Parts: sequence; structure tokens; C-alpha cells
Amino acid sequence: MRYKNVFVILTGYYTRSGFVPGPVCKYNWTLVWDVAEEKQKYLNPQARLFSYLIKDDAEEFPGKLACGHRGSFTKLTTGENLISQMNNYFDFLSSNARSTEPLWTSPYLDAWGLGLMVTYAVPVISKLDSDKKTIGVVGVDATLDEIENFLKKHQWGNVISFLINDQGETIYHPKLKPSTNLLEDPIFIPVSQLEMDSKGKFSEVLKNMMIGREGMVEIEKAKDGRKRTYYYAALNESEYSFAYSLADTDMFVRRSQEPEDRSSYTKSYYNLLQEYKNLMKELPDAVKNLDIRENEQRYPELTISYKYSTIFLPPKSHCDPTQYIYDDNLTKKTLTAHKWINSFETDRGCEAGQKFHKGIRADVLITQPIEEMWKKRAFESLDQVKWTNIGLRSGVFRTFPGHRSTRAYDPTQRPWYKRTSSAPWKTSISTPYMDAAGVGKINTISQAVFEGMPVISNDECANASQNGVPLPGGCRCDLDTDCSSRKCYLSKATKLADHRRCATVRVEGVTGLDILYDDFHNKIMESMQASNFNKSCGQIYDCPDKEPGCTTRCYLFDSKANLVVDPDFITASNLDKSKYAGVQLGKKEGEVMKDLIYKHKFFIRKETLEFQGTCRITPVEPKVTLEGIPKNPAEKDDYFKNKGPIPQFSSEFGCIQDVVSFSANDTALGRGMLTGNVSGPCMSGFYYVTSLPRTNLYLLVIEDWNNYRETLFYNFNCRITRSIVNSGAHRIINGTCAHEDHSTSTLAAEEKCPVLRDLDLKCAYTHGNVCQISMFLLSSVLTITFTLVFS
Repeated sequence: MRYKNVFVILTGYYTRSGFVPGPVCKYNWTLVWDVAEEKQKYLNPQARLFSYLIKDDAEEFPGKLACGHRGSFTKLTTGENLISQMNNYFDFLSSNARSTEPLWTSPYLDAWGLGLMVTYAVPVISKLDSDKKTIGVVGVDATLDEIENFLKKHQWGNVISFLINDQGETIYHPKLKPSTNLLEDPIFIPVSQLEMDSKGKFSEVLKNMMIGREGMVEIEKAKDGRKRTYYYAALNESEYSFAYSLADTDMFVRRSQEPEDRSSYTKSYYNLLQEYKNLMKELPDAVKNLDIRENEQRYPELTISYKYSTIFLPPKSHCDPTQYIYDDNLTKKTLTAHKWINSFETDRGCEAGQKFHKGIRADVLITQPIEEMWKKRAFESLDQVKWTNIGLRSGVFRTFPGHRSTRAYDPTQRPWYKRTSSAPWKTSISTPYMDAAGVGKINTISQAVFEGMPVISNDECANASQNGVPLPGGCRCDLDTDCSSRKCYLSKATKLADHRRCATVRVEGVTGLDILYDDFHNKIMESMQASNFNKSCGQIYDCPDKEPGCTTRCYLFDSKANLVVDPDFITASNLDKSKYAGVQLGKKEGEVMKDLIYKHKFFIRKETLEFQGTCRITPVEPKVTLEGIPKNPAEKDDYFKNKGPIPQFSSEFGCIQDVVSFSANDTALGRGMLTGNVSGPCMSGFYYVTSLPRTNLYLLVIEDWNNYRETLFYNFNCRITRSIVNSGAHRIINGTCAHEDHSTSTLAAEEKCPVLRDLDLKCAYTHGNVCQISMFLLSSVLTITFTLVFS
């Protein structure tokens, strides 16, 4: 604390020679002494005062203040190495506490780039009876991704897991960024923001987790709208608790079963094709069978196989994910995986000491026959298809042509997998993005693969039909809308081929096809030509007022208002991702977007806080070269290990963001189409909006589109119109109150403060008659003296 008005400077006066200051009154420090004495009466135990002097004179006041209150007085000789010079204070703190209990630290960002880390620390106490000082600390560091990997590998279906501390703050949750992707120490979000249900029953789960209890709670309608059961427990001797949340469809576990007859199955190959060249002795026929190609024109700087697809097994499919990630013996990895996926050894899983979880090999075998279909297909745009793949919920990933994936790749965490599994009855088309293997700008077209139909009785189907609820998987159906999964199809299974039946609600995997954006764009535009060839997409013609320069603009956008096809994407450089990846409809056609939100209620606006957002110091700039940055999966794995041959420049930092998003409301389409006429500061035209059946896409056609001169620097109205209807993340400059700690509890109330020892300290100072003290010296002495108070 800083005491003011304890000295008085009398008013000065001006003369022809300048200003003459008034005299400085003598300082009476007994006033401050009396204040300290008065405050000590109400403290138990009483405060210790530690004084530090930054000048060579005036020791009496700070010295008497420290020694009179069982503290210590020290003169600071220099302004450097203050921690060492103030060692008496820190030594007192460490030696005064009797606690020798170990503790867990809060997660922090590792200085060496390993991501979030926690430390388990134990104080080292001197054994000398007269000493009892803390002479050091022994600690063990554990990265949070190890805990994440452990929790992830025990998930299946719609099961999620999360980890919190005793304050209810989220340490790990699938909705948050992986710990290795954070740029700064995170602000931990209350888990209630991620898991709270409509009736508030999750508060019971949270309360029990915060005090370290173990148990379970059923919630009829959790935040995702499903019925969920929460199982929770505490991590031993720590402030952390974890929970698993199971949807009602995941209360039983179904594992894939290996085919009894494998005579028609061929070999499967691991994705590290280059390593097979090092295994000529162990696998003599592998290289010849694979026909490995390098640096093909279609796949520059990649190693591929046209003859076979390849299998990738992500970290969570391994019994020890952390060991897998940090193991650089790629040849041994390849041999181990190859032998396992092709072996006939009984699959007993991790409990039997095997390398992979039970059911992993079954998923490899189940997807093997599809390889022949991929190789035999033939259609017009096949040369534009870069990759065809299937990812299963176990993490097994098969791709053709065979090629390498990055070490930490997990298909179930990819946007195309999540988008498709969230609406499995639709064909999902992604927004354009740069391929992870570096082949260019692509779109992914994907469909869900449903779990096999369960055995279900006719009575169960009849009861559902009579009660007017959607039919469960396995029941006879005629339309998709009859089924709870919204998927009615004819099974090829002999016993089920007599009638169309409902698919199950559980998604077993997602199959996808990656196609170059340019070809996808051209095919879409060709299919949208007008029947009379008037006002077709991209055609230029006279406006209704007979002025030249109007055209027809055609877009495809998804249910989140992301543009999937845009006339400007075709000319955007692959390296300039800001021009095509994640571009919003509102950013390009603000007037139409405003109509869809406020007039038609087609888009529903949502606003959330992102505590782990990423901001930039400078605007986004396209990469002009690939030199020095990872270009393919092999280099990305090396970059993961040693940060690449030339470190990438980064202007990004962690920040809190206000995130605006939109979601489509299909019921607003009415009879299937929305129309309107707009004229605003950016453009004018007549628009049509309709959905593409059985997909996640919508078509927007704007006829008589005429843009105004938005490029003029003074057309602020256009920029404002687009900004207010544009989704995306915006930095919160002044922070947010959403992460404030509103708890009134203290460490003392929680009995977490260490027991104090009544130690006597040596304290001495030089007495002298200092009758005056400068304003600077007084302010400095008082500030330091009263700041270091230990109670």
C-alpha cells in the first residue's frame, strides 16, 4: 500500500528569476507507525513486515518498522538480481511452512513447444533441526496430450470424455483445441458452458466432480439434445476429475467382427510405403507387389501406389498412443503394423499385451474388398479425383491411391468426418481447402457408412409405428422420413433383402472422395446452364434499365453459410487460402445474406465466446513459396519433431474472440425456394435460393447482378452491410467477464494454507537522526515496505 499526504510541501512563489519552491516540512513517520500498530491489533497471526531500502540513508524508519513487527530489513545495493538480494523474504516463506505435501500445478504452456503441461512437484526440506528450509523442488512433467490420448482411446460412437479441475474449469474437452495447438497459456472455460443441459441437471455432475466424488447421473436431454449418462471420478491425489458421457445408443459396445472365411481377402499395406524398401528381407514380395511410384506428375513430391490402397492407424488405435507418436523408428512401425493387419493371430486387444485395440484388424479386413471397387471404377472425371478413402470410428483409415498420412492424423477428427456423421442421411460436400498432402485445392464429397442392422422384433417395430415415433434400425420402411436415422434402404444381406429397411442411427464410418476444385467448379457451372441459354451463370448481358454490365452470379453454400462454389474461387491461387477457404456468403453477397437472415428467417444467428481463439498481428498474407515449410506428410512429421528445416514466420497469438455463426433453417424454404429483389450499397439483383436434395448444399442464383463501385475508398456502406451479416471470429479488445472467478472461497477457508512456524528473524538497522526525506525516497521506501507483508 502507499500512504499519501504524510508530508507537506508549502506553496512556492514566482520571482523575476523563476519559481522558488516552498520549504519541505519535516517528515513525521510516527503517523505511519501508529497506523501499522493499529492494524496489527486485528490480525492473528500478526503480519511480518519486510523493508527494503533503495538509498544509503534514512534507515531508521523502515528498519524500526520491520524489526518492530518481527520482520527483516535489507538495503538493496543495486537494481539488479532483486530476487537474490531479497532472499531473506523468500527464505522465510519457504522455511515457515511445514507442508511437505506434493501438489499438481495448473496446466501451462511448455517453453520447449510440447504443448500444455502439468507438473507434479514435491518440496525438498532440509533435515537440520535449526534449519527446516526448502532447499529445492523435485517435479515430474507430463504433457496434457498424454492425458488426452488416454481419454480419447476409450471413446467410441458418440461417447465423449472431458477433464476438469476442482474449480469446474475445462482442462480437456473434444470441443476445445488440442493442447499442442495452443499458442499461449489458455483461459480455462467453465465446463458448464460446454455441457450444461436445459433442466440444469448437469450441475449435479459438476458439483460432485469438483469435490472429487465418483458416480453417475442420467440426463434426459443434454446439450446436444441426446439422452446421456455421465460417469465421473477423480484422478488420485490431484485436483482433477474426468468424466465419460455416453449417449443412449452407446450404452452397449459393438465391435467389428473379423470374417470367418478370409480366403478371398488380399493383403493390406501400411501407409509408410518408403519403409517397405527397408524390409526386403522380412517382406521380400512387398515392394514388387506395391509398384511404388515417386514424384509422379499427378502427385509431385509424394510416394504412392496405384495398385493398392494403404492403411493408416491413428494414435488412438494403439494401446500406447504416446509411445507411437514419439517413436521415430518408422521401419519397425511399418513391420509391426503390416504383420498385425495381415496376421491370423487371435485378436485379444490391449489387455492381452498386444499393440492395437481389439477390433482394429477387423475394420481393416471389412474395408479391404472396397479397394477392388475403387480400382475398377471408370467415369469421365476420374482423372480429377485425387484421393478416395474411408475412415471408421475406430480410426482405421484406408485411402487410394496408397500414400502416407501424417503421424497424428485422425480421420474422425477431420471436418469432413464430423460434418457427415452429424447429418448422416445427407451427402456432404466440403468447402474448398488445401489438401494435406499438397496436391492442390480440393473439395471432399462424403457419405456416412451405417452400422449393421441389429436384430429387432416385429413387436418393437409395430409399437414404434403405432406410437407415431420414427422407426428404429432394422424395421421395414418405405420413405427416409419413416426412420429415426432418416435413411431407408434395401440391404444386400440375404435375410434382409425382401424389403427396404431403416438404417441404424449409429455411424460406423465415412467414405469420401477428394476432387480438384477446378473440375468440381466447372462441372457445377456446366450443369446450371439455362435451358434457353439466356442469363446463364457467368453470362454478361444488358441490365433491365438497358444499361450494359449485368451478369448472373451462381453460388453453392452449405448449412453454415460457407461458400462451396464461388466464381472467384476458380482464379484464386492455391497458396492464398484466405481467398477460398472458409469464405462466408455474407462477405460476398451482404444484401442477399441480410434478406435470408431478417426477412426469410432462413439463417439463424448464433454468438459464442472462443477462449482459445487465434489472432494475428498482421493481416493474412498468401504464401508465395513452399520452400522452408512442410510440403507433404513426411516433411510434416519431421516438422512435428524438429520444427522444420526453416522455422515458419508466425504473427499469430492466442486471444479471446467473439464468434458469430449461422445455421440454416430448412423449414423456412417453404415450398422449396426463396426469392427476392435486393438493391443496396454493394449490388442489386433478383435472387433465387433452393436446396440441393439429399445434400448439405444450397444454390443461390442472382440474375441481373450489377455491382456498385465498391472499390472506391469512400464506399463504407458496402463494407458495413457485409460486415454485419458476416460470420467469423472477432477479437474482443477489452476482454470479457465470462471467465471471471466469482467464487468467494479462499485457500484458508478450504484449509489449503500451510501450517506456519513461529520463527524469530534477525533484524538490525543503523539508527540516525534523519530530519528530512525527499518525496522520491519517501515514496519508494513506503511502497516497498508495505508491499511485502506476510500474514
